[in-house]
Amino acid sequence: MRGVVVAVVLASLAAADEPPLPEVATALTRIRDSSTIELTTTGRKTGKQHTRPVWFVVSDEKIVVQAGKSGKTDWYRNLQKKPSAVARQGEYSFRVRATPVGDPARVEAIHQLFLKKYTSAWLLSFVGSSIGRGRPVELEPIAVAIAH
Repeated sequence: MRGVVVAVVLASLAAADEPPLPEVATALTRIRDSSTIELTTTGRKTGKQHTRPVWFVVSDEKIVVQAGKSGKTDWYRNLQKKPSAVARQGEYSFRVRATPVGDPARVEAIHQLFLKKYTSAWLLSFVGSSIGRGRPVELEPIAVAIAH
């Protein structure tokens, strides 16, 4: 038993030398004004990793993205098949679980967040563009890490 305690203490001391990982809420606050995230999904047919830059907003402690083309984008279809993914922005890497948003009031609120954040989408909305009005997906962070 004494050997186990020593091993745990030594492991704790070794981990103490590394910088602590930020909490998810702190990391979300730090990335919220960035323009895009790199979203990595697992291919629904190939099983290979696919990474795409995607516009996003932070809302209710979640990263929210939207799929254009009525949801006929590969990354959206990949998330429907396998909802676990990775979202990266700068030095932060979030393991996330994806959930499509179906509630009409929440969908509209998300669209408004995108139109507020992305001026080009807001301007194009006056000429009938659907940019900023895609199918929303909430990415709930499970864990966050910092790249060194």
